[in-house]
Amino acid sequence: MENDRLSRIIHRFREMRLPMMAEQLIHLIESNEFPTLSPIDLLDQISEAELLSRKNNTVERFRKNARFSQANARLVELHYKPERNLNKSLIQQLQTNDYVRKYRNVILLGPTGSGKSYLANALGHHACESFHTVLYVRMFEIIGDLAQARLMGDTRRIYQRFIQPDVLIIDDFLIHTINEHEVIDLFKIMEYRHSRNSTIFCSQYDPVEWHRRLGGDPLAESIIDRIISNSHKMILSGDSLRQ
Repeated sequence: MENDRLSRIIHRFREMRLPMMAEQLIHLIESNEFPTLSPIDLLDQISEAELLSRKNNTVERFRKNARFSQANARLVELHYKPERNLNKSLIQQLQTNDYVRKYRNVILLGPTGSGKSYLANALGHHACESFHTVLYVRMFEIIGDLAQARLMGDTRRIYQRFIQPDVLIIDDFLIHTINEHEVIDLFKIMEYRHSRNSTIFCSQYDPVEWHRRLGGDPLAESIIDRIISNSHKMILSGDSLRQ
């Protein structure tokens, strides 16, 4: 009789979409631990298994949606060689995800192959682990997606794609000069994200050069002001890590 009741409970858990509670209960029964547990201990174990599974599934879904360019990038794997000029104290500060909660930007500057993308991806993965939504995108993808959307008359949906994530990582930022339409697109994204979300910029060029590549006018100044105000900045150096 008891076995029938347990089978019904397991089936009920699965119908209620609580699969890990069902699996954990089966495990406790098969390992003969079930009779030794008090009701409160039993509830604690099976509910903890379900919660942990859901958290892991959420993190994996966030990582998949982020479209990282480096799936295995992790902050714990960083190598703090002196020639790379990694600011360890700043990275430790960023590791708290306080910049995300306070809507601060992160600017990573350095030559090609200096590890900007890896660090940005690692920060993104770490943000996902704290249940923040992230999107990794290259600058040319933003420009291309919005140009195509403009032809289709559907820019709103694409804007929202870049505006909504808690953390937007823009790689290859302003690697070349952009035209007037593209400058306006960038301004709109930065305006909507300013003081609402965090953006990580990876660029080979200093903000002084950004000004020229954005046209050198007041709109360029407005974009840069929204980026660098209340931001963290790190300049990486050293030989290319791709060699």
